[in-house]
Amino acid sequence: LGLTALARQAVADAAAAALGRDIDLGLDDSDEADITGHPDAIEMLLRNLLDNAIKYTPAGGTVTLQVRAEAQAVRLSVDDSGPGIEPEDRARVLDRFYRVPGSDATGSGLGLAIVKAVADLHGATLSLTSSPSLGGLRVEVRFAHAP
Repeated sequence: LGLTALARQAVADAAAAALGRDIDLGLDDSDEADITGHPDAIEMLLRNLLDNAIKYTPAGGTVTLQVRAEAQAVRLSVDDSGPGIEPEDRARVLDRFYRVPGSDATGSGLGLAIVKAVADLHGATLSLTSSPSLGGLRVEVRFAHAP
């Protein structure tokens, strides 16, 4: 399964939403990388990651997606210039229906729970950290290389 091709398509699919909010959305310099997985589920994971990043990034901000083939894994990362998520809330946002208190964005609180479920289904690891490049949130999903 070509993760980079799916990432390109996800960025194209999310472009209108990003444009509507004046957000610079792009696929950073990425490696061609293959994983084993269910295409529909991976598309859902990508869509949820980009939707969340676009929703929580203020107008005029930036959202980037990147795929890297590393020695031990294929790393998918989404970085944004939004407010980020405080370390004490990062585990909770993976729970269904949890929303960070005080957030202005609308939603059901399912986006990251879906991402976690898809990552778990594929034996991938999910981590939320601060984005070193954009200052908001970085969500990383690490998949095993396709055999």
